[in-house]
Formats: sequence, C-alpha cells, structure tokens
Amino acid sequence: PGAQAADPYRPTTACAGFVRVRDGYCTEPGCGCSAFDSDLDHVAEYDHTNPAQGGATSSENLNAKCRFGHLHKTFGDWIDVQYRDDDGHLVTEYRTSEGFVIPGDAENLEDFFPNLRRIRYEQPPQAPPTPRVITGDDTPPTSNRLAHKHARRRAERARNLRERERREAAD
Repeated sequence: PGAQAADPYRPTTACAGFVRVRDGYCTEPGCGCSAFDSDLDHVAEYDHTNPAQGGATSSENLNAKCRFGHLHKTFGDWIDVQYRDDDGHLVTEYRTSEGFVIPGDAENLEDFFPNLRRIRYEQPPQAPPTPRVITGDDTPPTSNRLAHKHARRRAERARNLRERERREAAD
C-alpha cells in the first residue's frame, strides 16, 4: 500500500523510497537537491478533514521537493500538476500566479531505469475522518482560508487538465 494504515497522510517506507528513487532530485524547476535530502509533497493537497476528497498518498501524487520548494508551493501561489503522458512518462508542470506554465525537468530516473514505470501502489481504503466535536465559543468556523486555497487549486488543476486535453485533441 502507498499509505500507512494508521496514518493515511504519511507514505509507507516503500512508497517514499520509490518516489525518491524515481525523482532522483527535487522536482522544483532548476533545483538540483537530491530527492533523499528532500521532503515528499502531495501534488494535489491532502484533505485532512475529508481524505476521499483528493490528495491521495500514492506514488502518482507525491514528488520530491527541497524544503525551500516545498514551502514555496505550500505558502505561495504556485500550483504544480503531475501526470503521465501518452508514452507513460511522468510529467510535472508548474503554473505561477501570473499564469505562466513552467515545465518540470525533462527527465527523471525512470528514463534511466524504465522498469520503475511498472511499479504501482494501490491506495488502501481510507477510514472516515474522526469528527471533531467542539462546542461553545471555541467552535471553529466551518470554512477557512486553507480550505478555500485547496478548492481554488483543485479548480485550477481541473482547468489545466481540460486545457491540456483540448490542446492534445487539436494536435
């Protein structure tokens, strides 16, 4: 399985090792930091309140980012997307808040070790989230800034996917 049964946010040791071997280096454009010195980042953000909503802990949704790149994505306005193209090559793209699309590295270690493309992890079934029961004046708002940010990023990724599919259909 890609995630630990007790904590679906954290990848298993096998999944984490696979992602680091596959990526080789930080996936942030222009960074040469080793993947083994990097954080593993959920490309589509993990939803802690509703894990089924998106952001699965799987090798297809994780990539290596140096600490600076991870913080840059988490607290900045960059959006990354990761997908497999028609040839099975893992593609990473970044979109800035200005709308510029920056392609990720042209290659990863799958190019040197093609059998890495054959490895897949199955996502274990997710347990329902534990409800938080808070009453009185300490009741948090039902919606927060982070939830809005994640919703905006999901909408942006969906729009990017539709745009990419439209371009591919026109070619």
